[in-house]
Amino acid sequence: MQQKINYHRWTLSILLSLFTKLSSNEILSIKPLTACIDNQEIILKDCKNTKKEFANFLQNELKDTVVQVFSQIAEFNWLEPYKSPAQAESTGSAFFIDKEGYLMTNAHVVDQAKSIFIQVPSAGKRRYEVDIIGVDPERDLALLKIKDSEIEDLKKELKIKDFSYFELGDSDLIEKAEKVIALGYPLGQQGLKSTKGVVSGREHMAGQYYIQIDAALNKGNSGGPTIDKTGKVVGVNVAIYQGAQNVGYIVPINDVKRFLEQLNNMPSGDNKPKLVHKPYLGVVFSNANDNLTKYLGNPLPGGLYVVDIYPNSPLDKAGLKAQDMIYKINNNSVDIYGEMYAPWSKGDKISIIDYVSRLKVGQDVNIEFYRQGKKRITSFKFSQAERPPIRRVYPGYENIEYETIGGLVIMPLTLNHVVLLAQYNPELILYADVKKHMKPALIVTNIMLNSPAYRSRCITPGAVISEINGQKVETLQDYRNVLKKSINTGWFTIKTTENILVVLSLKEILDNEKKLSDTYFYPLSKPFKELQKSYNNEK
Repeated sequence: MQQKINYHRWTLSILLSLFTKLSSNEILSIKPLTACIDNQEIILKDCKNTKKEFANFLQNELKDTVVQVFSQIAEFNWLEPYKSPAQAESTGSAFFIDKEGYLMTNAHVVDQAKSIFIQVPSAGKRRYEVDIIGVDPERDLALLKIKDSEIEDLKKELKIKDFSYFELGDSDLIEKAEKVIALGYPLGQQGLKSTKGVVSGREHMAGQYYIQIDAALNKGNSGGPTIDKTGKVVGVNVAIYQGAQNVGYIVPINDVKRFLEQLNNMPSGDNKPKLVHKPYLGVVFSNANDNLTKYLGNPLPGGLYVVDIYPNSPLDKAGLKAQDMIYKINNNSVDIYGEMYAPWSKGDKISIIDYVSRLKVGQDVNIEFYRQGKKRITSFKFSQAERPPIRRVYPGYENIEYETIGGLVIMPLTLNHVVLLAQYNPELILYADVKKHMKPALIVTNIMLNSPAYRSRCITPGAVISEINGQKVETLQDYRNVLKKSINTGWFTIKTTENILVVLSLKEILDNEKKLSDTYFYPLSKPFKELQKSYNNEK
């Protein structure tokens, strides 16, 4: 797992604080490495149950299929976005999934990485640079590829024509107590390690569906493969449960296949890595109970209660409304907690979120729901819902804007900010409620020392803005549209959602901005320069 942070603890702490052109067929183009496991020993295809065979297989054939990843990270500053990013290096694991040099790893292993290198055991300490082709932070997956300029050198060093790689298995077929082996480079060690274990079950946790195993995973294992008794990959190592022993989690390999399929279907564009999102319906759910079901006039035992619908989402277009109750999706019954059985869930209930994440764009979807006691059925073609304005944003894959004025740093509110600034403004905890994610908002992320805003002593970082210059604002474009109103009054005013009014002298702002820009090394924005020019023309 990544040495820089404990990813599992980091992910859970965020969510708890909120109370919140490749297809798989193209990739699997030649016969991969296979093996088998018998009595907890992985051996060659003839399945001679000897530890010597396992050691030979691991040492001579498997070791160059799993590589160590070194990510050189430039961490974005969410409070002072103009600052140079903090630098760090983290390590993880990855594995080849085709003969051409494509590798799979976790998104968190390469998160905010500016340069990524791999180290292959048989190539010694030399590192080879790779590119990020696409990432899916919600599934915690990333597709890498060795740079074209490095491929031939690596093949020559390894004395190979094509890269050995793993075949992707079928995680739906995995049974409880089935034996597996996790591979990777724990604790940043440079030798490939293997850990035996069994499948404990399946778990929905932190918004993602995982397979739980009892193989010991450690920092540095993230991104490595877990293989089954046939030698096929059934999951990608991702997390440990902090404080627990022999509890590890892997991303099911079928989620990897869906990630690759989505990546393949995305339009070609610039050379930036592609950002993939899990499919979702665009709806806010709540648990129900017998009393609510009876009150609505719906039949017991009830279904999943709809709190709100995102505008233009698939369910919005299908005609569902708040206070509807969903009983079935594609003929699979949904209970009052939003859980259901699926053909592939092996007798375990899964979240409707996990079921929807498997839907494909264009797939037929049938919803049976009740509205005030009347049964209704709607059918539609599944499409990806737009992401809500207030959400987690991923630096390096998405554009991030900000404005500065009078010592204030103003940005579109994201869940990244909520985690960092809730200690200064407890009101931000309200944004743990997904209903609050539907409308954009602006937030003050920093107040520069000795600035007009700082000297006012009326506003703090974490303040959510409701008005600027007497006009309601939700976006930076709204801010830019009303900025010049300050010229007419001579004042720049901000009103927060807590009804705090901040009044700054426009003249004082203009007199100080150049000095602040030089001191804190941020550029004057185009809207501010236009304000300055218009003010000078009015004088």
